[in-house]
Amino acid sequence: MKLLFYLIRHIIPIGFIAGAGIFVFNSAAPSSSSLIEGIGVDLMTSPPLSMEAVDSQLNAIQQAGIKYVRIEMDWSSIETSPDVYNWSAALPLDLFFSSAKAREITTVAVLTGGPVYLSTSGNAIDQKVLGERWEKFIQAAVGHFGEQIDIWEIGYQVNSSSGLSAFLFPSTPDAWTQPDPILYSKMLRAASKIIKNVDPNDEVWIGSLVSTTAGNCGMNPLTFLLEVNGAKGWNAADAVSYQPGRGGAAPEMPSASTTNQACGSSLPVNPANLSAEVQSLQELSRQLGGKPVYITGLTWSQEELHALHANRSIEIGQLESDLLVRASIVLMGNNAIPLVFWQIDPVSQWYAKAAMTNLSALLFNAKPIGQVQGQTGSVQEYRFQKAGGIKIFAWRTQDGDTPQPVNLTNLNASALTAFSTDSASLSNEFGTQITVDGFGNAIIMLNERPVVFVGKSGGWDAQIKQLISDQTELWRIEFQKSIDHWLNDQKAAFLRMLEVQFNKVKDSAVDWGEQRIVELLH
Repeated sequence: MKLLFYLIRHIIPIGFIAGAGIFVFNSAAPSSSSLIEGIGVDLMTSPPLSMEAVDSQLNAIQQAGIKYVRIEMDWSSIETSPDVYNWSAALPLDLFFSSAKAREITTVAVLTGGPVYLSTSGNAIDQKVLGERWEKFIQAAVGHFGEQIDIWEIGYQVNSSSGLSAFLFPSTPDAWTQPDPILYSKMLRAASKIIKNVDPNDEVWIGSLVSTTAGNCGMNPLTFLLEVNGAKGWNAADAVSYQPGRGGAAPEMPSASTTNQACGSSLPVNPANLSAEVQSLQELSRQLGGKPVYITGLTWSQEELHALHANRSIEIGQLESDLLVRASIVLMGNNAIPLVFWQIDPVSQWYAKAAMTNLSALLFNAKPIGQVQGQTGSVQEYRFQKAGGIKIFAWRTQDGDTPQPVNLTNLNASALTAFSTDSASLSNEFGTQITVDGFGNAIIMLNERPVVFVGKSGGWDAQIKQLISDQTELWRIEFQKSIDHWLNDQKAAFLRMLEVQFNKVKDSAVDWGEQRIVELLH
């Protein structure tokens, strides 16, 4: 009877508190935006090694109108002895993060590496010890950088044959390691809990899954996500990042690389093109809980570019720019991917910088209308809507630099201005005027180089209506973000309160139990 009274007084109230929090938890699910966020710059392979490089790279990114940058935070170089952190040992991270924040550029910090002071030759670090040191490192990183970092990506190429090597074998981060979704889920959950406890509105991303055709793929990315979900790691993340590997193939074609034998499974492999490859990941994400998929590390190697450059008269840099644009437009227009990171050096790769500058101006807060041509045939056409205007991207997938006549139809505009996507400017002097006939058709000449056509939709009344509609959509998204942030704050406060209450009950239960034992003994 005493036990019953104790339960009524101490345990049942916790149930009421937990029930009251259900609404907050259910309401705090992340909202999805129907608008394009644009292009990000991926500096994983070309990080700034000096303070001067930080300024030059961030200046170039800011001038291009880019809102996102992705960079590595290497635990191995930061903490070379226990609890001693040098955040700028390998890269000037303090300057980078503070400078990016001052420029209103959102940074994605990719957490890699491990406790090198625990590394022994040929032996993996004990997972329990790794977990303890990992939590301390995450706490130190979040405490040090505070509001300078808003997005934390846990691991790099985590389903690859070396994805966990940096954690388990930090002295030999490229060593072969079997992908371990269970260990990764533990690290993901631990990091997310610490990060969200400090700022519930920070985002946590699953670290850049590689495609089945990647040479270092160790587990099918779909299988990896399913096992992360089974290990209860899925809900600890806000988004999935994915790094497609195309080999020496254009984005509209099947990958030039065959499926890595280690990544074969009963799940889909050998997709028809880049869009289909990403679609399978998006569909699984939707089924597991509707998290967005972002593209990271989009690139073609120099060897692949040279293979694709055969029989072309343009420069290698122009070809690279064209492929990046075509892949991004396919993903944004067909898959509604809101954010694509290009793996480039924004200072030295001029054509790519010009293209991402133009795409940023044209597509930031634009709404994808979809693919108009390209389901069959050699013409690709995608349309976007923004601020009462229309943006049409089109190109051919064969015949190289030889132009062929193409018909654009159902154009709700009296005229269009055509620009090369890597044009030095989008001012009229760099464009070509395209006449649209009374039936909404325009005959243009296209080759494999992507072209963007810019025009106004309909008459003034239609444009005003569209402007109002677009602005209303922006207000709706901003309002939803504000609500989400408030709910995240309430969720975090509720969790802290619940933890305090459970601790009180636990301590009270221990005291009560000890007292009963004493009474029984006496």
